[in-house]
Amino acid sequence: MLKPQPARSMSLSDWTFSPEPEAEEAIRHIYKTYPPLFPAGLERQTPFLKKLGNPHQRLPFIFHAAGTNGKGSTLAFLHAIFEAAGLSMHKYTSPHLVRFEERIVVSGNTIAPQLLLDLIDQCEEAAKGEQISFFEFFTALAFLAFASHKAAAVLLETGLGGLYDATNVVGGEHLISLLTRISYDHTHILGNTLSEIAANKAGIIKPQAPCVIAPQEEIVTDVFLKQAAAVKALAYIYGKDWKITPHADGFEYKSADHKFYLPLPRLHGQHQLYNAGLALAALEKSPFTSLMEQKILERAMQNVDWPGRLQKITSGPLARLLPRGWELWLDGAHNDSGAEILADQAKLWGNKQPLHLVTAMKETKDISSFYQPLLPHAATVQVIEANWADTPMQPAEELASRIRALGYNQVKTTATLESALKSLAFQFQTPQRILVTGSLYLVGHALKRQF
Repeated sequence: MLKPQPARSMSLSDWTFSPEPEAEEAIRHIYKTYPPLFPAGLERQTPFLKKLGNPHQRLPFIFHAAGTNGKGSTLAFLHAIFEAAGLSMHKYTSPHLVRFEERIVVSGNTIAPQLLLDLIDQCEEAAKGEQISFFEFFTALAFLAFASHKAAAVLLETGLGGLYDATNVVGGEHLISLLTRISYDHTHILGNTLSEIAANKAGIIKPQAPCVIAPQEEIVTDVFLKQAAAVKALAYIYGKDWKITPHADGFEYKSADHKFYLPLPRLHGQHQLYNAGLALAALEKSPFTSLMEQKILERAMQNVDWPGRLQKITSGPLARLLPRGWELWLDGAHNDSGAEILADQAKLWGNKQPLHLVTAMKETKDISSFYQPLLPHAATVQVIEANWADTPMQPAEELASRIRALGYNQVKTTATLESALKSLAFQFQTPQRILVTGSLYLVGHALKRQF
């Protein structure tokens, strides 16, 4: 059993998962003992959960989200709605940006360090002899936390895919499935075509339980509808059953039973209006329809929070490296649809302030499909060396070379995020706009520098 040690201060370079020394030690231990593995169905997870008393079978109503982009943002909108209504909820998302505890929200609050340590001990005892992964371990731990604390609902995000994901042990009619936008990502696991990827994501659609579907390519919607029909699930489809209309000062949500005009949400980008709409559509088909009230929804739009998604940094150590009038933005986009969203945002920003990309990327990501849409909008690209990441990243020189191969030559490499910002501030005398993007790990690294 891991026993708490006397508190000590930890510098940024001392921790990977948590600034709490005991939590950092415990999570590192689990990472080493149960390393990450590709999803392989529920065969590993089911016996592990049985040893823990099947906590996933004792949860309140579940909002279960799968998709390529927008899962976390959609659940953030639901989180904000529940909070605005004075209700608590549990939430499980991944990956974290700064500290591991972000992944597990218990009764509306980030999991307490001591509770996390206690549950790690309990789960490690049950995990003896089991061939489980790091993600499966902490998914079970989250279920155990949720089952022992009160909340109105669970907001649950898949880790990778859907059908074989560790979160997909949940079932029954006390849930609703949310299917966010599908595009190309994790193709080495989920398949090389949109229909293959969609089929895996569709695995979270449950018999007799409703599912809500975000705007999709027609081929993706067809896959979802086929799966819904196969398990007799009610499908609630964008464009047919619910719709979003953007306006300059807000947006309209409309369905057969509801119509709301709401202020622009605190999360930037027009794509967030559709994530908000998906959250409202799910709410409408859940037992929480009574929360569809103007005042509650307005408050939620004003207070919704989901860091690292078109997040503007206006203070802190990084912002202080830039001259007055400059803008610094963070966005964890790392695939083709994320790049399209950023390209659309760049068009809205216009050319008054030149845009500079500061970037790094995981080894497994598709370089061309991400950078190709963005390069026409970029004045320069700064590639940083991501030797701080706990996952394999593209070496800076190699990534820079691959970007040049796309026909773009204004690319430089730099050792650190800080040196990239300082270099840009030195080169340009007028206000510029900087976008840090290409990886959630990079964005998490940037936010960690704000500590």
